[in-house]
Amino acid sequence: MDPATLAAAALASVTPYLLGLGKVAADESAKSVGKTVIDWIKGKLTGAGGREAVEKFEKAPEARGPKLALEGQLLTLLEENPDAFAALQKLLASAPGGVGGQSAEVRGAGNIVGQADRGSQVTINKR
Repeated sequence: MDPATLAAAALASVTPYLLGLGKVAADESAKSVGKTVIDWIKGKLTGAGGREAVEKFEKAPEARGPKLALEGQLLTLLEENPDAFAALQKLLASAPGGVGGQSAEVRGAGNIVGQADRGSQVTINKR
C-alpha cells in the first residue's frame, strides 16, 4: 500500500466517528476505530499546520478543503517517516473491518486469483 492510499484510508475511518459524535445511530466499531485513528493522527501532527488541519477537519469532516489539507499533512508524514507509515498501517489493519495489506499482482492470461482474509474461505473451481 502506498502512503497516499494509507492516508486516504485513515481519514475514511475517522469521518464516520466525527460525523457520529452525539448521534445514537453511529456504529460502535466506527466510533472506536475513528477515535483511535484521530488520536494517533493528533499525536503525530503536532506542528502548527498539522494541528490546524486536524481542527478544521474535525469541524467539517465532509468538507473537501479540510479533508485535503489534513490528507496532505498526513501524506507528508507517512512519506517522510517509515515508522509512522508502518504504525498506521498496523493500526488500520487491526481494526474491525480494517484496511488490510493484501495485494495481488497478476500478469499474463488465464490466471485465477483468490484471497481470503480474517478466517474467511475462498473456493475456486476451474472447469
